[in-house]
Amino acid sequence: MFNKEEDIKKDEINTIFGQQTEFDGELKTKGSIRVEGSITGTINADGDVFVGESGVVNSNIEARKVVVAGKVEGNITAKDKLEILETGTLEGDIKAAKLVVEEGARFIGNSAPLEDSKAKTSFPKKNDKKNEKKVEKEGKKE
Repeated sequence: MFNKEEDIKKDEINTIFGQQTEFDGELKTKGSIRVEGSITGTINADGDVFVGESGVVNSNIEARKVVVAGKVEGNITAKDKLEILETGTLEGDIKAAKLVVEEGARFIGNSAPLEDSKAKTSFPKKNDKKNEKKVEKEGKKE
């Protein structure tokens, strides 16, 4: 179908899993997909993953952008953005550069920012004696 890798456009949906479609296994794509059926396993997309209102995904997802309007049970890593729409349900842990959760959406899990290895922010741990002493010294200078 595609002669060259650059013919695949990550912004366009290349694959659609319809309502009557069930897939079980490891799915990899260089493009984007839309899920209206059922997928179990893992999804790895260079492009975007759209889970439509009738879509049910029991899998971990790694993609550039993920939009959830249906139901997802699994962990998600979104390199650009994760959106959970009003009709969406997500049960799993997420890492995303940007996160949008619409009013009415359901999210059960933990979230963490997707960090660059160069731009890490660290916070002092509670009960860390070394950091407590540093704060005390700084406070005495005033």
